[in-house]
Amino acid sequence: MTPRGDRDLIDLRVLVVDDDADQRMLVRRLLERSGITKIDTAADGDAAIEIGRREQPDLILLDLAMPGRSGYEVLPELQAAAPAASIVILSNLPRSRLVDKLRQRGAVGYVEKLTHPDRLVREILMAAAMAGLLRERMSLTLDADAASSRAARRFVRGALAAEDDAVITDVELLVSELVTNAIVHASSAPRLEVTVSPASVHIAVHDRDPSMPSIREPGGAKPGGRGLRLVDQLASRWGAEPRDDGKVVWFEIDRVH
Repeated sequence: MTPRGDRDLIDLRVLVVDDDADQRMLVRRLLERSGITKIDTAADGDAAIEIGRREQPDLILLDLAMPGRSGYEVLPELQAAAPAASIVILSNLPRSRLVDKLRQRGAVGYVEKLTHPDRLVREILMAAAMAGLLRERMSLTLDADAASSRAARRFVRGALAAEDDAVITDVELLVSELVTNAIVHASSAPRLEVTVSPASVHIAVHDRDPSMPSIREPGGAKPGGRGLRLVDQLASRWGAEPRDDGKVVWFEIDRVH
């Protein structure tokens, strides 16, 4: 599973600011593994300002606890030096006590260094996505069995950030309903696509049945209908579109900031 967006990650220029050489190397390797190759590094805030002014990065990953001037102190100057950059804090300090103050100073997100390496780049890109730097799009082909709904919920939960706690329950419920509908009515292995933009979470479920879905009154002659009724009630927007190989049913839920 790799993120794809409105811009290719290979074109993203990143500046990593951290006084720990091992941490800089770890973050660089994780970024490169994700397809990001234009990476500069700085060991302190003053060097970061100079590099930021010269290279004009798209994304800056800024440590807070550094010798000399801290990341908190240099943050406004760094933003002024590279005004188009999205600055994401990458720190060992507790997120909850600092995130609001740092956003007031120009940071767009906060990721703790304790985040598992397998999730670190995804969390960073999610924070950048909140600022409109890029959209993250991920897809998963599911098996045509009862376990697919659980796998779909787990996949969606992993794609969203901590800031999405307010909407995750509805997203998981609706994606489970659509995946179940695809398995029961289309008798095919559905493909799930999750797109996270700054404003919303977009879920699309592709299947091979060309029949368009419709909301039915509960208790009617035909079974089912509950899933789309829930989608209609809980989603910000939803729809269904024909495809050459079947159809896609999608919904969007607005993110809460």
